[in-house]
Amino acid sequence: MAIIEVEKHEIEEEKHEPVRVRGLPFFPHFLLREVVVMCIIAGSLIMLAAIYPAGLLTPADPFTTPSPIFPEWYFLYVFGFLKFWTFNIGPIPAKVIGVTAPMVLWYGLLILVPFIDRNPSTDIRKRKVAVALGVIALLGVLYFTYYSIVYH
Repeated sequence: MAIIEVEKHEIEEEKHEPVRVRGLPFFPHFLLREVVVMCIIAGSLIMLAAIYPAGLLTPADPFTTPSPIFPEWYFLYVFGFLKFWTFNIGPIPAKVIGVTAPMVLWYGLLILVPFIDRNPSTDIRKRKVAVALGVIALLGVLYFTYYSIVYH
């Protein structure tokens, strides 16, 4: 009996007009455009590599060390600090300090900046502590990168 009552009194759903979306759908219109641009760029790179191939240098010799030897560009500041730091601290050798100190200081500063500068403003002129820490860190990285290149 209850099923019959439910069937008699069905809730009529309100009919809404479909929401009009302006513009084109992502697939296939925007995706197709991105794929076309990607193919053009990849084809251009392949064509340039075919027209101007990279010259081969002398084969690598594992028994000779090139002079001067440098690390990759993103580790030059660590290499500079390693050259800069020349004295031991207690039982810790200078080379261990020279490699670990810049990494610990740099990443430690990046981790601590949100706790040091708790200013909620997004305006860069009102974030003096964060800007000062960023400038100091950037100047330190640039100085030790310069030091590693000049005093290798």
